[in-house]
Amino acid sequence: MNSIFLSGRKCSGGKARGEALVAHHDTLAIGADIGFSSGEVITPGHELHKKMVAGKIVVFHTGRGSTADPYLVYCLKQVGKTPMGIINVQANPTTVAGAILCGIPMVHQLDRNPLEVIETGDTVAIDADNGRVEVIKAVKVNAMAGSGEG
Repeated sequence: MNSIFLSGRKCSGGKARGEALVAHHDTLAIGADIGFSSGEVITPGHELHKKMVAGKIVVFHTGRGSTADPYLVYCLKQVGKTPMGIINVQANPTTVAGAILCGIPMVHQLDRNPLEVIETGDTVAIDADNGRVEVIKAVKVNAMAGSGEG
């Protein structure tokens, strides 16, 4: 396995390991953009629209939201629909507060831009207490392999 290691700053402590879900262009309001009953992004036009964030390591530039966002993240936790972990380029205080409230490991200000290193489908392990992230790249499947052509 080919691992990439990143170092950064802890926002909310803890450890998590899971599949990455990456938003390269859009911000994310954890409380407002995620459906409470589905655990998926419900905002039309968002690059992650209809993608499940529950149980994933969600990677995005920064959060957005109001002071109600931490409570909305707490509501998601009550129904088991929160991400397992959060990685930001630059954290937003309301996203950090929600992560702390709900015990979601979260890091930011990594030594490399996570949006350039992590892709949806990669396995990511966060050790937020030590500001460490391990990225295990997903194996790319060749579409022509096994097709009988060639």
